[in-house]
Amino acid sequence: MLTVRRLVLLAVFGLGVLLGALPFPSRPGPAGAVTENVTLQVHPGPAAANAVLNCSWHGACTSPPTPGSALDWNNGPNADVRWRSWGWRSVGTGSVALGTIVQEQGMTCTAVAVSVKDVFNFPKGSVRYSHSGTWTPGWSFSIAGSPSWASTNVVVGFTLALENQTCINSGLWTAPHLHQDRVGTWWEVNWGNFLSPGSSYPVFSLANWQYRQSWTWNY
Repeated sequence: MLTVRRLVLLAVFGLGVLLGALPFPSRPGPAGAVTENVTLQVHPGPAAANAVLNCSWHGACTSPPTPGSALDWNNGPNADVRWRSWGWRSVGTGSVALGTIVQEQGMTCTAVAVSVKDVFNFPKGSVRYSHSGTWTPGWSFSIAGSPSWASTNVVVGFTLALENQTCINSGLWTAPHLHQDRVGTWWEVNWGNFLSPGSSYPVFSLANWQYRQSWTWNY
């Protein structure tokens, strides 16, 4: 009887060792990371949806204009200055970035900027609207995006009826208008468009972006 019990115990022990050595599947790991591509297009900001171009790509609109990435748009005194953008996301729908209105100080000419950070708080540079003021410095707004493009159209300031004397003396201002430029080398410039001063452009048309930037999220 003792021998039989020993044989049974040895058999059970051996089975346990064998089972312990088998490669049982482990628990599933965390879900795989998502890669999402984003594009943000910033469009011209004058009040009119069909806006007249005063001066094509320039730094200063002198005669001849100095080289640069700015455009001058016809915009009357106290007319709205608008952030216009289209945002694209390859996966989700919702905000792609946050824009914050900044009244810039210490400039030759008075300017309002919109500082852009994506939804993970990474800086994306700014868009500057010169010869402009704002009633809402420090205010932030969401910039939309979706796989089928989403638009954002927000008043961020107004065109000044009169610039400061330093700006006037420098020859950079002779009458109310909007001088719109990028801040930061991340922005691509739509050099092939907006080449005809005196012409009007449907500035919120998807093709009529002024600056563009693309990036990738991994989360």
